Amino acid sequence: MRMKTVYIFLTVLLALLSCKEDGEVVTDSGKTTAYKVAVVAPAALHGEWKLVAAWASENIAAAQKGLPAKVALDMTWIDEDAPDLARQVRAIAEDGSYAAILGPRNSSAAMKVAVECMRTSKPLIVPVATSAEYQRIFAGKNVVWNLAQSDIAECEMLLTQARLTGATRVSLIAPDDEYGKSFTDWFAFLATELGLNVDEIVTYDGEDVLRRAVDAQASTKRPWNKAVIFVPGSDAYAMAFDDEIGLLKEAGGRVFTFPGLLCSDMMYSNTLEGRLKAMTYEGVSPTADPTSGFISAFISKIGREPAGGSAHFYDAMLLAAYSLATLQASGTQLDGGEALNAAILQTVDGRDTWNGSWMPADMHTAFAMIAEGRHPDLRGVTGDWTFDGKSHASVLNTTYAHWIMAGGEYHTMEYLSPDGGGRTTSTLQAWDWQARNMQTFDEQQTDIGYGPHEDNWAVVIATSDTWSNYRHQADALAMYQLLRRHGYDDSHIVFISEDNLAYHPNNLHPGEIRVRPDGENLHRDVTVDYRLSDITIADLKEIMLGNAAYTERLDATGKDNVIVFWCGHGGWNRLAWGDNTISAKYVRGIVEAMHDAGRYRKMLFVIDACYSGSIGEACSGVPGCWSSRRQPRPSRRRRT
Repeated sequence: MRMKTVYIFLTVLLALLSCKEDGEVVTDSGKTTAYKVAVVAPAALHGEWKLVAAWASENIAAAQKGLPAKVALDMTWIDEDAPDLARQVRAIAEDGSYAAILGPRNSSAAMKVAVECMRTSKPLIVPVATSAEYQRIFAGKNVVWNLAQSDIAECEMLLTQARLTGATRVSLIAPDDEYGKSFTDWFAFLATELGLNVDEIVTYDGEDVLRRAVDAQASTKRPWNKAVIFVPGSDAYAMAFDDEIGLLKEAGGRVFTFPGLLCSDMMYSNTLEGRLKAMTYEGVSPTADPTSGFISAFISKIGREPAGGSAHFYDAMLLAAYSLATLQASGTQLDGGEALNAAILQTVDGRDTWNGSWMPADMHTAFAMIAEGRHPDLRGVTGDWTFDGKSHASVLNTTYAHWIMAGGEYHTMEYLSPDGGGRTTSTLQAWDWQARNMQTFDEQQTDIGYGPHEDNWAVVIATSDTWSNYRHQADALAMYQLLRRHGYDDSHIVFISEDNLAYHPNNLHPGEIRVRPDGENLHRDVTVDYRLSDITIADLKEIMLGNAAYTERLDATGKDNVIVFWCGHGGWNRLAWGDNTISAKYVRGIVEAMHDAGRYRKMLFVIDACYSGSIGEACSGVPGCWSSRRQPRPSRRRRT
């Protein structure tokens, strides 16, 4: 009995010693400080975002196991659609016990919240509010931190998709608010740059105006060459749009065709899934980097693809946790927000080698580095956290999901980004959809008769020469090494690259080039035949034609197979060549000349560049030429 009494006494004593004030809890493995954070989001999204918050909190805690000092987020939830939002946020901004605010989801609310945060320098980490004007106003203030690019990038993505479907004319229907302003301001300029004619830009400030705009645009003649971009300002407007389409169909009137209608990211939300039924919808929306593994993990854990900014909200929590750990490691107090803003700046500007992911084991390394006073080069589930170095308004590159909603469910067709790097392009789901609904085959097509095969040749070209375009040379080196492993002799590979990155001052591993941090060094046993700056586009044509004046040349005959791998930047009907460009017409000229001169038996021309499909289309008509850039027939586009 006596022993039992002593045991109870010691247990109570230890429990009392383990408790401290100010949210601190001391355990045998260290101290956890819980920081209050407010989350501003539409009430309809609270359910999913709370699931994401629980998941992120679990991973943040697991990543800090064994560390002497830890951080946690104590979250307060606020409805961004509340009529007194400004008052609620003002109270939080003035409350020194709150470390930061995460959110809102929508741009109009983000403008209100940012104004209040600026008064007290309260850090505001915004997942996906993407108004260009809002981001511009608060750029460089080091108070507002945006984890997605502005809607200028999204507007260009939508117009590009319209162009790729064969549209030559476009119209815009957008709300007369902060969110819609980015689209209305930039739509005509971007459309013109892409060679599209703008028919009309319609803004709406109420449901009646929206319905009239839907009626007017849906009745446009010759809809197969016309695309309409719809920007819903809210779920209610999205539902009104869908309802009006349904009414038009019931009345036997003309309606939009698929893919003649493209929608912005507000149409991509779990709050709308299953509710939009009038037609098949298509659009783009910011999403997680598909190479991070987050999307498949989210589907496994939540049961559907991340929508409504869920992936970016996850990253907002990670950024807050890392930044608070940075603040803690410096021994600095919150101090009204300025100290945490400085810590966020250090976090997004960190360049110490990390090579990790959002998984707890990798995050543990990041937290340990931060505790040592280092600043790792962090990334989240949405990709790289590299902000614009001058203003820190937003990240420099965002991944977009190109989706459709069919049968009440969202399906991702491919992933897009402004730089086109490190992204997968098409899912099995996309192939299944296209196979069922889009593809057409020429039943009368006859096979080409090929002669005997004797030898193999290759031309590998990296057309960029700057450190920021590292991936172009890295990808070209990867292809070079792949060809060597598959038996191509160096004398049968013409390799063109500036080759100026292996020993570049920014290279942390001199002499090495990799396509992934843990990958092989590709810059080994490499023979570069021509530096990009040493030859012209005219020289390239002569090299491809086997001109004997060039020591290293493509000496293929009509019995040889040829692979051409071209990696770099591109535009509509143009490819970059260093600081110059080569036209699609010129590329066609090279292919035609090679064909006429009997310089290949079969040739595979792989172009890793934006708008590469336009180059393939330009080559249509060359005997035996087939481009993987397929366009649906007009009859297909007319189907609803």
